[in-house]
Amino acid sequence: MVDLVQASHVFLDCPARDVDEALHVIADKAVELGIGTDADAIFKALRSREDMGSTGMTDGYAIPHAMAPEIKETAVIVLKLSGDIAWKTMDEAPVVYAIALLVPAEEGASVHLELLSKIARVLTHANFRTEMENATDAETIAAAVNKRLHD
Repeated sequence: MVDLVQASHVFLDCPARDVDEALHVIADKAVELGIGTDADAIFKALRSREDMGSTGMTDGYAIPHAMAPEIKETAVIVLKLSGDIAWKTMDEAPVVYAIALLVPAEEGASVHLELLSKIARVLTHANFRTEMENATDAETIAAAVNKRLHD
């Protein structure tokens, strides 16, 4: 399996102050990285999914995700926020990490759901959460996520 998370797709100290700002950062970075072609359309896809039900999980994590024609390759973008942001989560804790899944529409829902399930399982590992909290660089964060996705 190819590593889905590249160090260049990890953004530390992201200054987003709310969910919409975080989703805009993800959409903008997707276009900057060549993953997508239209930041507004990707933001709308992320926001639409968020409106169906929060992607906030537990322990300070959210997994925003979207499938859209403007997304050209399957990718994961990780934001480590510079501060906690309010995001509707299962444990009502604020979010510090957003692990965003972006999937091209032509890949289909099965690929999207399989990757979403894998990322959600990654968050259940206490060792993973500790690695993320202690990580000070993008390479360490990318390696931590990829390691668990390969398990």
